Parts: sequence; C-alpha cells; structure tokens
Amino acid sequence: MTTLQEKTDKKETNLSTGVITQSKDNRTTLNSAGSRVRLTGSEKLTDDVDLEYRLEYSVYLDNDGNGNNFASRNTYLGLKHKKYGTMLAGRLYTPDDDIDYVNWGYLYAAGTSSPFGYHGQRTNNTIQYTTPKFNDGKTQIKLHYAMDEVVKDDTDSSNGGKFTVFGADGKPNEKRRDMIVGHMLHESEKFDTGIAYTSAGDFKALRAMVSVKPTKELTVGLIAQQTDYNSGNKELGALVSGYYKLNPTTDVYAQAGTARNYKGYKDGEKTTASTGVIKWLKRDGARVRAFGSLSYSDETSFKYDGDDLVRVQSDALGLEAGLRYDF
Repeated sequence: MTTLQEKTDKKETNLSTGVITQSKDNRTTLNSAGSRVRLTGSEKLTDDVDLEYRLEYSVYLDNDGNGNNFASRNTYLGLKHKKYGTMLAGRLYTPDDDIDYVNWGYLYAAGTSSPFGYHGQRTNNTIQYTTPKFNDGKTQIKLHYAMDEVVKDDTDSSNGGKFTVFGADGKPNEKRRDMIVGHMLHESEKFDTGIAYTSAGDFKALRAMVSVKPTKELTVGLIAQQTDYNSGNKELGALVSGYYKLNPTTDVYAQAGTARNYKGYKDGEKTTASTGVIKWLKRDGARVRAFGSLSYSDETSFKYDGDDLVRVQSDALGLEAGLRYDF
C-alpha cells in the first residue's frame, strides 16, 4: 500500500495543425495494485516426477480494481522432472521478466521503472519449459511459446502475445499473434547475467543484463534492450543502478535510464531516474518493508489523432512512501 504525490506537466502538439494543448496534474493517490493472493503446491507422482500447480490473482486493497479484482495473474499446471526440467501450461509471464536484477525502483511513480517501451507480458494459451540448472547449478534456460488461435492478425483473440507494430501506412497498430521467447540466466555469488530474445512476426526484442556484487553490501547493474516495432527506428534503451545495504534493516538505491527512438518513433525518447530508502521490518518468510522514494520521468512520445501526428511531451516528479509485503 503506497501514497504517491506526483506533479505532472504535459504538452501535446498537433504537428499538422500546430494546435497546442497543455495540462497539469498534482493529485495525491493511494495505490495497492501489486497485491495478490495465491495457492501453490505440488504432488509427487513418481520418484522423479512432481505435479506442480499455481493459482494467483490480483487483489486491490483500496478499491474494486475497476472490475479487475481477482483477475488472473500466473495460473498453471505442470510437470517437473528431476533430470529433464519443468514443463508448464497455462497463463504465464514471458521469460524476459527474469532478466532484470537491475531495476530497483519503488513503486508506482513515473520514473521508477526502466525506460523501455516494451516490458514483457503475461500471456494466455502458453507452454513454458525450463531446463534443470547446469554449469554447477548456476545456469538455466527457459523457453516460452504463446499461441494465438485466431487466424487473422488482429486483436480479436485474448490469446498469444499483444504487440504494437507499425503498418505500411507508418501508423502503429495493436496485434495479437503467436510469440516465442527464450532466455539464458546465469547466477553466481559475484555476478548475475542474462539474455532474452522475443520474436513475434515483425516485432522483436533483445534484452541483456549484468549485475555485479563488488562487496557484500553493494550491487551495481546494467540492463539494455533493443526493440523493433517494424517502424524502421529501433528503440535502444539502458538503465544503470546501484543498491547498497547500510545495515541489516536499511537499504538505499539509485538508478537512471534513457531510451532513444522510444516506442519506434524517430524523435521519441524517455529518461527515468529514481532514488529511495527501504526499511525492512521482516526480511525472512513473509517479507515486510517500509520505503520512501523520489522519482523523475521526462518523456517525448507520439500518437495519431486521425491522420494527424501528435507529439506528447511530459515530465513528472513523484514522492512516494508506503508499505510493501511479500508472502
């Protein structure tokens, strides 16, 4: 549960007519969008094979979630073999989400996340395979396939992946289609590194990350991503961060990132920055911590109003404090 005080200034310029529209927002909000309930478990079928299941749903503590209370998050049924890995089927998040040990931002303010236009997604109709860990238990590969059962390349289906791609007319369109995502993740005491690739027709994304631990207290990291929206202008973004443990109950972080050709537009760009302090009330089991953060975002994006291209320039400064729990 968090309280956010955020000041946002926005300017929209119609590049065809020259009409300019400006707006401001300085509203305090209460947020609980990250809450969830889940039921997980496993049943042994043989000496080598376990049946695994997970039912996880969103819960909004401060409101009715606009009809999204108890909306499905990760829900699956699968088999885990000691030697051959794990196969899951259901609704699952894409593996590129695992390749992010770098973004420490808390929590809902603009500027707390990486500056990329694409962040991965949760997909229906999904089969996901994870290898057993190899290389002395440090390395793992995950493969993800989401199938769209509708023949037409549009948004009629709720299955497969959902993407924004540019058509022959130069305008962005939302599409539903089959997607394949894979990642390789290596974790060790001194550093973690990983790479993920997404392919869905003319949409593609490549993500890479490295997180280094110079000391017990300090972790520094870099994540970069190139995204192809079929516009001829590939988005390229990066985020760098540092996380430091002041004492057993207090941590601090700082991070900054930028992206060029944001969301596939030649002059699109986005810059984010965030710094904060975390006070741990309980670090083991059901983890509970209080936090405070200051975040900034500066964004130039574009949209179409009919046939007119509109440039949207916005900047936001947010001060946030709250309580976060993980069961």
